Amino acid sequence: METEKVTGGAAEFESVDIMGFAGRQGKVPRRIIHFASGETMEEYSTDEEEEPVKKDVTPVDPSKLTWGPYFWFQMWRMATSTLSVCDFLGERLASLFGINAPKYQYAIDEYYRIKKEEEEEEEENRLAEEAERQFSMQQRSGQNNPALVEQPEASTASFVNISFELQPEPPSVAQTQTEEHKKRWLNQSNL
Repeated sequence: METEKVTGGAAEFESVDIMGFAGRQGKVPRRIIHFASGETMEEYSTDEEEEPVKKDVTPVDPSKLTWGPYFWFQMWRMATSTLSVCDFLGERLASLFGINAPKYQYAIDEYYRIKKEEEEEEEENRLAEEAERQFSMQQRSGQNNPALVEQPEASTASFVNISFELQPEPPSVAQTQTEEHKKRWLNQSNL
């Protein structure tokens, strides 16, 4: 913490730098971050951060090496350059053939398909429950007039609204013949 003595008239005052902002005018920011909104933020290095250790790399003159180190130097140079060329060509061929997609894209697509099916099934179940509720409410309210039954309407799906009116059916031919046979048999057994 830096302290400065400021003399002003009769009294002496001390100015204390709490956060280290007083010495910041002379420092150069380590990096400046530009945001999309137009704002900028400056990052300064702190004492806690370690300075990166720089290795001193000295250039090697292959003409002054003996046979063993010269051989290793040339092998290392060939291997690194071959690896760099293979890496470059591999990236270009992958983009040319279109094989730079994610490795497990099929699993991601399957997950989203299953999720969509589950949501659709939940929506269908919700609509079915709502239709059943409306139907049961209409049945309860329609107990006074049991001949009139309407289909429930769904709020999001489009259904055709059809109402039915029940009328007593005339007896079929088989029923009338069966009833006539019963009457004859009863009449014969009573004789």
